[in-house]
Amino acid sequence: MFLFLTLVVFLAGCQTEDPYAGSDGFVPVGVWVSDYDSYTITSTHVDYVFDMSEWGLPNDVLKGSIERAVNFSDNAGVLIIKITEASYNTVDKYTGIYYRNYSSSTINLSTAIDADFSPIEADTLFDALFLFNAGNAGTHVSMWGVYTK
Repeated sequence: MFLFLTLVVFLAGCQTEDPYAGSDGFVPVGVWVSDYDSYTITSTHVDYVFDMSEWGLPNDVLKGSIERAVNFSDNAGVLIIKITEASYNTVDKYTGIYYRNYSSSTINLSTAIDADFSPIEADTLFDALFLFNAGNAGTHVSMWGVYTK
């Protein structure tokens, strides 16, 4: 019994390693605009707005603090944000803003959604680090938006 309790205490103290520990990456700072929507990205926050005023509707928004920036390559990665305000996502959960083809004046951006266009979220940053990665970008991104500064 003592051996069993020792093993339980030992295993309880073990932590699963953060897959991106120390790999905070590039943040594509700027006001990125398309014909319909925009992302304002600072070093600490992301504000997404889809302007619905043309149809007499309130804007769709997604805002959050950047908790981790992860590079996949020189011009691609994901910003993991903790949601602070949203039309469709859940406040205090985490989601990913994927980017690729970054240059100083253009970028492709997409917020993580599933095949049914529902938001993909994680309850914790730890879970988000495993969920929002280069391997999942193909299933989390149904369409890339093209944005300019």
